[in-house]
Amino acid sequence: MRKDRFKQCMFAITFFTMVVATTFSSSAAPAKGKITKVDSTSISGWAWNPDDTNDVQQVELHIFQPGKSEPIQYLHAKADVYREDLAIDLKDGWHGFSVKVDWSKFSGNDFKIKAYTVKDEKFYILGDPVDYSKGASGTAKPAPKTADALTEAAVQVSSPASKEKALGIFTTSGYCNCEKCSGGNRLTYSGAVPQSNHTIAADLSILPLGSKVRIGSIIYTVEDIGSAVKGNIIDIYYDSHEKALSHGLAKQEVFLVQ
Repeated sequence: MRKDRFKQCMFAITFFTMVVATTFSSSAAPAKGKITKVDSTSISGWAWNPDDTNDVQQVELHIFQPGKSEPIQYLHAKADVYREDLAIDLKDGWHGFSVKVDWSKFSGNDFKIKAYTVKDEKFYILGDPVDYSKGASGTAKPAPKTADALTEAAVQVSSPASKEKALGIFTTSGYCNCEKCSGGNRLTYSGAVPQSNHTIAADLSILPLGSKVRIGSIIYTVEDIGSAVKGNIIDIYYDSHEKALSHGLAKQEVFLVQ
């Protein structure tokens, strides 16, 4: 229905798929560990399986802003970095992890970080959440366990398991119903009138019409297609050409709302 706008791009789109089931578990984790340090450039910690020290832990970090229920950033690391303190405490030093983070790209100053280990396509909480403020540096301090904090943690653990499935990283772009983007069409492939913060175009072999997905904090509905929207690519509808252009090309994690 729409013109192939991707041919106008001067660089190739590369993307990868990480299809995993986001079943967050509150059961006993296969690993022990925690976040031990957060500073202006990185987040560090350790994770190990005391029953199998050769089992290298995959760690996923979620960064939150105050009052936000959805993470603003996901970070991934392997717990296979040598640390002398672990060699002393655990008698095996090869279980540390460290991942770079650019705090300057986030608005605000205060953040909460939660760590999980990923095992058999399940997520297990690793240690306690920690707080970080821009400009602070040093040993990570656990976030206060207020009633609200405990409720929020429960939501983060249980909600994805029952309502969402992670589809992986998609390349997203923006379009509108102008002549350049859609050939002047005013209706989507489904026959519906496109709406901002609602309509997306997708590859129907991956996401059939009517599928609902969450990208960031917004839940969209698949109502459209595009000649260049193939594979793990999603085109997000905007109510103006300027907004569509400003979206550019981005790599974003996509969740199927079930």
